[in-house]
Amino acid sequence: MMHVIKDAVHGNIRVSDAELMVIDTPEMQKLRGIKQMAVAYLVYPGANHTRFEHSLGTMHITGRICENLSLSEDETKNMRAAALLHDVGHTAFSHENEGILVRKRMGNHEQRGVETLTKGGSGEILEDNGYDVKRICALIGGDEKGGMIDFDLGSDRMDYLLRDSHYTGVAYGVIDWDRLVHTIRLKGGRAVVEWGGIEAAESLLIARFLMFSSVYYHHAVRIASAMLGRAVELALEDGGVTTAEITGCNDAELGFALRKGERSGRLIERIERRKLFKRAYELELNRLNRRGRELFRNYWSIRRVEDEIREKSGIEDIILECRQGYDEKFGESSVHILKGSREYPLERLSEIVGAIRKTEEMRMRAIVACPREQRKRVGLVCKRFFRQFVG
Repeated sequence: MMHVIKDAVHGNIRVSDAELMVIDTPEMQKLRGIKQMAVAYLVYPGANHTRFEHSLGTMHITGRICENLSLSEDETKNMRAAALLHDVGHTAFSHENEGILVRKRMGNHEQRGVETLTKGGSGEILEDNGYDVKRICALIGGDEKGGMIDFDLGSDRMDYLLRDSHYTGVAYGVIDWDRLVHTIRLKGGRAVVEWGGIEAAESLLIARFLMFSSVYYHHAVRIASAMLGRAVELALEDGGVTTAEITGCNDAELGFALRKGERSGRLIERIERRKLFKRAYELELNRLNRRGRELFRNYWSIRRVEDEIREKSGIEDIILECRQGYDEKFGESSVHILKGSREYPLERLSEIVGAIRKTEEMRMRAIVACPREQRKRVGLVCKRFFRQFVG
């Protein structure tokens, strides 16, 4: 028997009895309480959609791709299940806690998702209904990166661009996903795109760049996200929360725990009242010399720079936000185009992809943020400090 779920982006999403049982498990229902875009609602008020909705949309698009490829019923079932559960390992505030948990050796959300699947009720349901749970775990865990869910033009990315665009009201994320669905092919177990889909592939990469530039990396979103991440770090240091609690919480539950801490509570109160830190200084990363690039090579080196600015300014409430500096590989694409019987990297066939990479590199910036009333002092300190690392 098939059931229908009404979705704001895709309309009617059809689900089977087994899929509906998985949807009703605690691990899936938890995703209803985790915002897809974390604190972006502070800038885009409509951005209150959740990982739950996104999971349904990713399953729907994956099913469409499987149907177009005429995959077997069993393979389609496994792919749809992997797509439905691909974000089940996410914790409160989605990606904002990912780096913290990785540094605490709690794994990334894909690894936690596999653990959740094998230990939770969803795994039992799938086994009882004839699914290949081992293969589903491999797909979620990233062992098959060429798969249609998580590659650069995959169903995961298609849905979040469409969904985030819809709920933020920003039209940059509108893509020709139907054309992509009909031009994706599997070659040697990897997803590639037929020549006729090259424009749709380019449009998705452009949409991703514009959404990152204008939405995901809007300066206020970056600052709010950094404040939230710092609140979690402080709560862990002070014993207000544990990593085990973080992995089990939704947004509201973790927010409540953070409010109880003295240091973390001050930051959470600022976020909730939208009394965000303000930009005191911006640094264009492409202007850094060799010594300057060393400052931003990883999380720990960035924290050392932040501590130095804090010491030189005498101001405690400072955050140096620079996720673009060390964990986003903008412009890099693993997309391959199938032209005739030969396969080519998209970059070789598209000048647009190269232009996107150059533009992304030019727009990478580090932000030093602090309370509004201390911006001038912090800005002067930053200007003097970074002068030696530019050029």
